Amino acid sequence: MAALAQVQYHEMGSQLLDLHLDHLMASGKSDKTIEVRRSVLRRLHDRLPFGLAYAATEQILAWFADLRAHGRSRWTLSIYQYHVTSFYRWATGAGFLDGDPARGIDRITAPRCVPDPVTDEELAAALLLPDPWRSVVALAAYAGMRCSEVAACHRNHITAERIMIPHGKGDKPGSVPTHPYLWELLEPRSGLIVTNREGEPVSGNWVSRRTRAKLAKAGLKGVHPHRFRHWYGTTIQASTGDIRVTQELMRHSSISSTMGYTLVTGAARTAAVSALPVPDTAAPAR
Repeated sequence: MAALAQVQYHEMGSQLLDLHLDHLMASGKSDKTIEVRRSVLRRLHDRLPFGLAYAATEQILAWFADLRAHGRSRWTLSIYQYHVTSFYRWATGAGFLDGDPARGIDRITAPRCVPDPVTDEELAAALLLPDPWRSVVALAAYAGMRCSEVAACHRNHITAERIMIPHGKGDKPGSVPTHPYLWELLEPRSGLIVTNREGEPVSGNWVSRRTRAKLAKAGLKGVHPHRFRHWYGTTIQASTGDIRVTQELMRHSSISSTMGYTLVTGAARTAAVSALPVPDTAAPAR
């Protein structure tokens, strides 16, 4: 009898999850957001004794503790928590649940992003790769695009003046100026900029994994697509000296996020210290 009740509770949780995903779709959330939400919540649902609809705070905490014990990073845990708390906030707000079991859980903060741009030499070598890998590198380095954005990039999104990004991070649309090199490289294209061998659409994860493998094969071990985005932000900041310009071009909602992508070079630090004025009266005796 208890086993039957447990199955029924799990079925109720599955139905609630389906309703939530339908809500996300109706709200215009991207396929990527919906798929990640589905994956995270399904894992939690399968772990909970009575499923999502009858979860206790302690059970959710135990799940996070188990993920941490199995080597999940703070970054991953913070993303998982975001999806879990978003689900329960929706479920209680819509009246499906009386209480929010995730509400009392302390927030898992993501670690501070450490700038890790490629060198100019690494960028030059990466731009020698054949397509579509060269296009992936170029879009990351000269438009600051993420792998998921590159995967969804269509030639119709690009003009000589601007690149439209319909679904950026958090499903936010954006745009950036088109670098002349990018226009020359992509102008003759049609359709999706990156596809698989069969000409089919690919995911951001596919772009990331395949490009990283190609870079390693070309002797660029440790180089991955996001490091070209770091180069984009760092180089723009160095040339403009204006963090607000860099923030806009990186399409960050917070300057603190931008600071995590812009490396302050040793030369810049030295120059800044050397430029500090010394009053004449404080000059050392000779």
